[in-house]
Amino acid sequence: MLVALTEQQQLFYLTSKLPLDELQRLKKQQSFFCPQCKEQLLLKAGQIKIPHFAHQKNSECDSLFSEGESAAHLLGKQHLFQLFTNLQLRPVLEPYLPQLQQRPDLLIVFNDRQYAIEFQCSPIAHPSFQLRTTGYLNAEITPIWILHTPEKFKSPGIVKISINHTNAQFMKQYKKQKYLITYDEKSKTFYYISNLIHLHKLQYFTVVKPLPLSQQRFPLLVPEKISKSQFHLLLKKYRSYREYYIHHRLLLSKKGVNDRFFRAIYELRLIMTNLPIFLGIPVCNTHAFNRFCIEWQVGLFHFMNAHALTPKTMNVKAIPYFFKWSQLELTNERKTAVEHFLTILRHLKIEQLDENIAEEQLFNVLYDELVAIGC
Repeated sequence: MLVALTEQQQLFYLTSKLPLDELQRLKKQQSFFCPQCKEQLLLKAGQIKIPHFAHQKNSECDSLFSEGESAAHLLGKQHLFQLFTNLQLRPVLEPYLPQLQQRPDLLIVFNDRQYAIEFQCSPIAHPSFQLRTTGYLNAEITPIWILHTPEKFKSPGIVKISINHTNAQFMKQYKKQKYLITYDEKSKTFYYISNLIHLHKLQYFTVVKPLPLSQQRFPLLVPEKISKSQFHLLLKKYRSYREYYIHHRLLLSKKGVNDRFFRAIYELRLIMTNLPIFLGIPVCNTHAFNRFCIEWQVGLFHFMNAHALTPKTMNVKAIPYFFKWSQLELTNERKTAVEHFLTILRHLKIEQLDENIAEEQLFNVLYDELVAIGC
């Protein structure tokens, strides 16, 4: 805890600006109390740990509302409190909301709307995350979740990262673009993870961009769209991954002709090492398949070939039959991914697998579909 009541019933905030000798003096001369339960608190201010308040052992209030804060959480809250104070937003630190029985890290009011700021440093199960988020929304409070920056998210530029389901639940969306906001208290830096392109399972290519704490604003800044030069580099990395995936897939396959992917390539008379450049391309919602996109995109051409269809003649009504034929579960996101792939093929005027298209033509269509329009 960073907030307590003084003997004069005034709120006292432990900020990073308070010198240690002043805290040591207060510790000896002043008593502090919990704003919720009114029990006396311990002021812990040593040389190693971040200064904070703590309940006495076995306190009922502590067991109900404390999460066992880490040094990263305490320091991060201090930084965010100071940030919003500097922005003249008058943040309230650790307010207890009795109607929700929740205590956000910070509560601010902006343009007559309330915002709960949660700096999440420990894993939180999805049901708990949903419960807290829904509670805020029902109380007409907009929750803003800021994830503590994992080490793997600290390399700026276009990188390949793994985003697990726990981290994925913190995704935000702006103009169809999903992104993550994280904060690293050690470097006083926000890290934006944006322009995500799904690869396989939990792996993505993404743009990681650092933003110093001093440059943050409210509403929190949103990430920029990827530039054409960056997108060129991303597609180059994506193409390299496609070659790696095919090679790796070939080495690990033990099913032989019973492998649907390799059987499709064989029956389509494709050469494994020289597949058309429009197979294995990023499209919207391809993450829903939980596998690299070339698997289902080759499968779609296999289906169209078996049923005398082309990207132009295959309509929306045929998509459920493709899923049934491929023994894949049909979901709305997967259906959208197939529709988007067909849209791209039509823009490229692809009718057969032996069509030749220029890489620049493919680049322009993908940039327009994935970045300019967004998905």
